[in-house]
Amino acid sequence: MTLSTIPADAVRVDLGPHRNNAAFLAPGAEPADGFDGFGRAYPAAELGGAAALLGLPDDVGHGALDNIACEGQVLDLGDVLTVRGIDVVGAGSGGTVSETLLLGPGPGGTAPAIEARVELSDFLSRRPVFDDTCFARSPYLYDVGGRPETGAEPRLWRSAVRFAEPFPCGRITLPVNPDLHIVGIWLLPAPAAGRDEVTHP
Repeated sequence: MTLSTIPADAVRVDLGPHRNNAAFLAPGAEPADGFDGFGRAYPAAELGGAAALLGLPDDVGHGALDNIACEGQVLDLGDVLTVRGIDVVGAGSGGTVSETLLLGPGPGGTAPAIEARVELSDFLSRRPVFDDTCFARSPYLYDVGGRPETGAEPRLWRSAVRFAEPFPCGRITLPVNPDLHIVGIWLLPAPAAGRDEVTHP
């Protein structure tokens, strides 16, 4: 179930080359690392339209890598985009996470990197700890043996950061904290003031 919103003009960053963890599980599939490294996983079947919105692989839940456990990866965007904000969807494991992403101008750029403080609640938290909002929620969790556990309701959280002034971004450097799981990143291009956000089914 998708609950939160992404701005209509947001540009999704391709995370495919950098995914290194499988946090979603399909019925009957062999459990992988999951969100916590022990196999506790978000049911892929409960993602609904969020799977396409996040750009997840078609075989999500069957062992395909579907998120980034942050280890300092550098995401080169290919093109430089003038941005006014960034939205990050993911969750913490083993607790909440508050980390800094660095948004730089990319290769050859001389402008300093801009810091974006991203704060996400734990994937099993039932309410936000920071100013993040629930992006998606499942009514059950897969436990370490791949069995449905109805006493837990895993969530993906959305952290939205807005900047006072637009700046050029061609590269995003992630922090070193494997407890921060990032499932989706969107950049908000400038100018885009006054546009409404839309809810995705």
